[in-house]
Amino acid sequence: MIRVGILGASGFTGARLVYYLSRHPEAEIVFATSRQNKGKAISELYGNLRGLCDVKFIDPDDADTRSIDLLFTCAPDQTSMKVVPDYYENGISVIDLAGDYRMDTAESYEQWYGQPHTSPDYIKKAVFGLTELYREKIRKTKFVSNPGCYPTSVILGLAPLLKEGIIDCSSIHVNSVSGISGAGRDLKLFKLFYEADSNVMPYKFGRTHKHVGEIEQELSKIAGETCMVTFAPHVVPMKTGIVSTILVNMAKKVSREDIDNLYKNAYDNEFFVRYYPDKLPESKYVADTNFCDIGIYLVEEAEKVIVVSTICNLGKGASGQAVQNMNVMFGFDEKEGLL
Repeated sequence: MIRVGILGASGFTGARLVYYLSRHPEAEIVFATSRQNKGKAISELYGNLRGLCDVKFIDPDDADTRSIDLLFTCAPDQTSMKVVPDYYENGISVIDLAGDYRMDTAESYEQWYGQPHTSPDYIKKAVFGLTELYREKIRKTKFVSNPGCYPTSVILGLAPLLKEGIIDCSSIHVNSVSGISGAGRDLKLFKLFYEADSNVMPYKFGRTHKHVGEIEQELSKIAGETCMVTFAPHVVPMKTGIVSTILVNMAKKVSREDIDNLYKNAYDNEFFVRYYPDKLPESKYVADTNFCDIGIYLVEEAEKVIVVSTICNLGKGASGQAVQNMNVMFGFDEKEGLL
């Protein structure tokens, strides 16, 4: 049994994490923090947790760093970098669900997040937590930086093609749609029902979204050359989910059978990645799960490949993947708590 603390547990990501952990036979939630909800039980905010987890929120300043084996950080960007070093130096494992340690350098973090990094010495200590690609590194580390939701869908969708040099890395076009929960639990106008219903909201096109840096960084590592991404994200009126439709040019001609075999070989032994050889995936089949579903459309006459990759932004895109990483770090079954 491992003792777990959650920093910033009152948002959607924190609540989903509590849900998974409350059903995990090897995890005990020792504390969950929220300044605004201090003294309230988590189940008062999220009725689905009643009877599963009635732990009361505490102020983050009152958290006892000696009482846990693992800390999950679900607080906004720029928070983790202030607290992670102390936990890490006290021998506590960390899984950070924010973006503070996803970029490889402090300079690239500042470029994409527009803020200075206050604990740059710890960036190299973090392992990028895309489980299917970095499992062995995750198994050996005490510090995981959980990937972003959009990057998870794109990287898993393209990794098999990049490894084999099948696509042109210089021109990758990603069109993604995300459920409203991806924007967090705060009260912004565009998230109100009257504003969001029956509306598709494009935002941060081109190379302005902070996740572009993360996507390019990881795709370039896989490909062994620089990848350039043009990104077109949208918010759509559904609670959760991400569908990324990725258009790429072929660098060499391959058949549909070749691509099917490539994806099957890459993911047949990965429980949480499901490849569709005969259809394109839909968001409803991954809602509230830790699965990533991938399908391919080959446009042979135009020498293009269209990849469709779907995840739940709170599952494989955040809390589900964090628990999967916890399971790897501590030697549990990867599926534990996630089914």
